[in-house]
Amino acid sequence: MREKLMVATRGQTHRATSRAKSTHKTGGCDLVQQKDIKWQHTQRTTNETQNNMWRGLLILLCCCCCCCLTSCLEDQLQDSKIVNGTVAAKGEFPYAVSLRRSKSGHHSCGGTLLNAGWVLTAAHCVRSANPQDVNVQYGSNIIARNATQLATVQAIFVHPGYEPQNKHFNDIALLQLQQPLILDALVQPVRLPSAEQMTLANSSVVLAGWGLNATGGVVQHQLMKVQLQAFSDQDCSNLHQVQLHATQLCAGVPEGGKGQCSGDSGGPLLLAGSDTQVGIVSWSIKPCTRPPYPGVFTEVSAYVDWIVATVATAPNNDPATSQLWIGELIVARVPPPLVA
Repeated sequence: MREKLMVATRGQTHRATSRAKSTHKTGGCDLVQQKDIKWQHTQRTTNETQNNMWRGLLILLCCCCCCCLTSCLEDQLQDSKIVNGTVAAKGEFPYAVSLRRSKSGHHSCGGTLLNAGWVLTAAHCVRSANPQDVNVQYGSNIIARNATQLATVQAIFVHPGYEPQNKHFNDIALLQLQQPLILDALVQPVRLPSAEQMTLANSSVVLAGWGLNATGGVVQHQLMKVQLQAFSDQDCSNLHQVQLHATQLCAGVPEGGKGQCSGDSGGPLLLAGSDTQVGIVSWSIKPCTRPPYPGVFTEVSAYVDWIVATVATAPNNDPATSQLWIGELIVARVPPPLVA
């Protein structure tokens, strides 16, 4: 064992000595190699620096291109989101409100202010809801989940004759707010038509809402509007190939491509150039605005008496929440306060 160990030690010593001699003899070559290695290292560092510079320039160019592309796409999206209409001006529809799910803050339907304490909407929007399930965003064209102008609902009044299976017959409802709103330039009541007032065929009407821009599209955060024409009851029934109710109104354009979609339900149809609401968005054939089918609305004039009776019988002593603007009249349960 010792012999083997000594032999191994001698062998290692011999190899180490040989390496030392060899190094001593070739010292000049090692120096040249070291210089060559240093030059290669310097060259490699220079190349890497240049590559990094080019890489940085390429990244910068890519960022610029992406910014330009994003800007172009945003422009296209801005155009695409008003396929069915145009953006409403601030304060153009101060009575338009968004009905939201209280827990999520998501827009579900449209509605209109009748006065400081009541909202008009469609029955199918709220027929299964409790007052605490819904809140109302008001006073703004832009809807947002974190909106601050929100009103809570005290009571929901769905028309007792609502029949969803019968072509949404009597598709109308009222929401009584917990607290009256403060009216200003951006918060105003809508005008109701006179009871049984007819909307003539081919009348120019305007639809306002935050609904989808197309079937499968997205809810609009900016209030939109679109100009349509009213159809006669008979023409509408013929186009839908079903007899519609006399308390329903149709509006659209013959060529299609403009009108209501999901999310517009409960919102207003107004006589063009006025604040008179003649219809409430009820239903339409899908995909949205498909020709030749015009959208179907609840005709408000057929329900003015029901609206007046419902507001009048609800427990409330505030004149601001009992007055209604009907035709050229202010109808109120109690006289409005005198202006000094």
